[in-house]
Amino acid sequence: MSNLTADIQASILKAKNYVDALTIKSSCNIPKEVVSDEHKFFSWDNEKRTPSVKPYLFDWSYYNGVVMEGLYDTYEARPDESAEYKKYVLEYLNAMLVTDENGVYHLSRNLAGYVDHHGADCYKTAALVMKAFDENPAYADVMAELYRDLTDPKHVNSKGDVVVEKYTENALGNNYWHCWAGGQPPKYKVWLDGIYMLQPFLAHYAAKIGDTKQLAVINERLNWVADVMLAPNGMYYHACNSREDVCAYHWTRAMGWYAMAMVDVMEVLPECYIEERKAALKLFADGMLKYQDESGLWANLADQPVTATNRLEVSGTAMMIYMMLKGVRKGWLNESYREPAIKAFNAIVNTKLHDNVLEDIYLKASANNTNNYEITEYYLPDEGKGSGPFIMAYSEMLYL
Repeated sequence: MSNLTADIQASILKAKNYVDALTIKSSCNIPKEVVSDEHKFFSWDNEKRTPSVKPYLFDWSYYNGVVMEGLYDTYEARPDESAEYKKYVLEYLNAMLVTDENGVYHLSRNLAGYVDHHGADCYKTAALVMKAFDENPAYADVMAELYRDLTDPKHVNSKGDVVVEKYTENALGNNYWHCWAGGQPPKYKVWLDGIYMLQPFLAHYAAKIGDTKQLAVINERLNWVADVMLAPNGMYYHACNSREDVCAYHWTRAMGWYAMAMVDVMEVLPECYIEERKAALKLFADGMLKYQDESGLWANLADQPVTATNRLEVSGTAMMIYMMLKGVRKGWLNESYREPAIKAFNAIVNTKLHDNVLEDIYLKASANNTNNYEITEYYLPDEGKGSGPFIMAYSEMLYL
C-alpha cells in the first residue's frame, strides 16, 4: 500500500479491524456454533423473528451470504494474507450440507428453510458457493440442484410448482417474481433486489456448464430492467410490473443490489453482450453520481434531501463503491469513477465506523409504493445487508 495516500491506507486498516472483529476474531460469530444451534444467530442477523425460532431463511440467507461473500472476495484480493477468511467461509458453507441415502449432497432443509419455493432471496448465497465451487466436491451437487430449481421446465419443486413456468413471465423480460410464497404475486413482481439475488448465481453456473441459452436469457433480463425501470432522473425505481406501474422510490440499497448484479454478471457473460452491458453500467453510474452527497455518501432515498429520517446510509453507499471500483478494475468504467468511490469509502470509515461498529444501515423496505424508507428505528448498526457490502467494498479497495 506504499503508493496510496495516508488517509486511504488508514481507511483500509480501520476497515480491516472492523472486518476481523465482526468475523474471524469474534467470540460469538463462529459459523459451526451458530449453524448447529437453532437458538444462535450471527450478530449481524437482525431479521430474526423471535429469540428462539429461526426465521424462514434460517442460516442460508442473503444477509449472511453477503457477509460471507465479502470475506471470500477479500481472500481472493489477497490470497497470501487472507487464508483465515477462506477457512471461515468454508466452515459456514460446509455446516449447511447433508447427504441423502444415495450419497448426494443437499442443503439441509432444517437449516436452509424452503429454499426451492420461497422466492429470490433464498438463492443469493448460491453465488457464494460458486466462488468456492472447487473447494468441496459436495458443492457440485448443491449447485446443480439449485440451478435445476430455477431453470428446468420439467422440474417440480417441493411445493409442487415448476418455478421457471409459474414465476417468470415474458412480459417481465423473463424475470422472476421477487416473492413466490403463497403462489400469489407481490404488489410489484420485479424488484431490483431480486436481480442481485438470482442473476449472478445463474450466470456463473451457466458459464461453468456452458449453458449459452441461459446466458442469453440473463442478458435479456438485464436489458428489460435497464429499459423499463429507469426513471427520467437517471435513477431506477425500486420495483415494477411494467413501465407504467412502478414503485416510484429511488432506494439507494435497491439500486445498489442492481449495481452489484451488473458487475458480477458481466464477469462471465459472452463478449457479444459486453458492450451493451458497459453502456448500461456507465449510464447507471452517471445517474447515481448526480446524487452523491458532498460528504461522499448517498442518502437512503438517493434523490431526496438528507434529513433525520432520510439519512446518509451505509449499505447503498458500499454497493456503489463496489460497483465503481470493480467496474474500473475490470475495464468497464474509465479511471474517473475511482475517485468518487474512494471518497465514498473514506466517508463511511470516517463518519459511520466507530469503535468497530458500523452505523446507519437501513434494515428493510417493502416495495409497495409507500414511503417505508424513512423509519428511524430501522437504522441499525452492524446489519448484515450493510456489513456484507461494506466488506465487498473493502475487498475492492485492496486491489488499489
